[in-house]
Amino acid sequence: MRRRAFLASSGALVTTGLAGCSAVDVENGENGSNGDDGGSDGGDTSGDTEGSVEDDDVLAVGTYSTFVDAPSDSPGVWIKETFEERHDVELEWHTPDQELNYYAERHNQGLEIEPELFLGVRPQNLVRVEENLEGDLFAETDESVLSNAENVGDEYYFDPEGRAVPTFRSHCGIVYDGRNVAEPETFEDLLGDRYEGQIALSNPQDSTTGLLFLLWTIDRFDEDGYLDYWSALIDNDVRVLNSWSDVYTQFEEAEVPVVVSYTNDRVYASRFGNDLEKHRVSTLNDQGYANMAGMARFADGSDDDLAHEFMDFILEPETQAEIANRNVTGPVNEETELPEAYAEYAIEPEETVFFGYDELKGNLTDWLDEWEREVVGSN
Repeated sequence: MRRRAFLASSGALVTTGLAGCSAVDVENGENGSNGDDGGSDGGDTSGDTEGSVEDDDVLAVGTYSTFVDAPSDSPGVWIKETFEERHDVELEWHTPDQELNYYAERHNQGLEIEPELFLGVRPQNLVRVEENLEGDLFAETDESVLSNAENVGDEYYFDPEGRAVPTFRSHCGIVYDGRNVAEPETFEDLLGDRYEGQIALSNPQDSTTGLLFLLWTIDRFDEDGYLDYWSALIDNDVRVLNSWSDVYTQFEEAEVPVVVSYTNDRVYASRFGNDLEKHRVSTLNDQGYANMAGMARFADGSDDDLAHEFMDFILEPETQAEIANRNVTGPVNEETELPEAYAEYAIEPEETVFFGYDELKGNLTDWLDEWEREVVGSN
């Protein structure tokens, strides 16, 4: 199997596809956070996968809860119904509260892991789980058996060990109420008097958007300067809340006009007829930090054929479009056609910033510990 190129640089990376924003957030799993030799059989270019598994099969798939039951819209129900009809099998979603940590603990205890794979793996998940893992939780994925993998862009790969296959993506950005506050165009703008007490973001230790923003500041100001920047944010009375949902609730209720969220917020807002002047998006310094998500096979999985059928189904252009539309994220299959709302309202940063798995593996815990001492310890 030929190994795909993967993202492993903290420098700005120019990308060309649409980047999604996420409408819902869970710990390290906000909706809006992956081989080459696959090809379709018989020359079929539709991307559809057809069932080749035994009748009465059951496929268990782990994921985070809002992928299945978000209050607005979720792709989980559509995926379950469509995959079951297509392959004549039963799809079971497993959404433990602790997400990947739950499966890592079971692995360390020598207990059974029922799902064949986990959908919604991010590079930070891999790093943080592996710090306390004995052995391998995930297996390398043979993408030569995935006919739709050949259309996945190289820039969306984040796992150099070939376990995580890209699934969807988004960009962290600034959402601001254009009726009441001017657009912040740079990181330094957020430190100005006009934004004093006007900004809310989520705790990077407990939420994806908060972590993405923290990593973005590290890329911008380097390890020697990011804590000084955060100290200045705190001095400017920035609000650090527990979760993205807490942050966005305050924004919707007009308690704060500026929040750290996702760059496709206007796609989400347009769906519900919200005032788009309130839902303005800024890409600080013309950048956005990438939120890459993938799916990975558990090392203890036993049904390769069915798991691969599901993974290939997730990579189909039709499925990619449904996930993007319902999840308010962006596809990784470059053959995907998105709804018109994306062309009208999606915001694509000129540069995408991203730390690869290798850099996170050696630094993430230290960065979070340093942030906690600087920000939490100062209050």
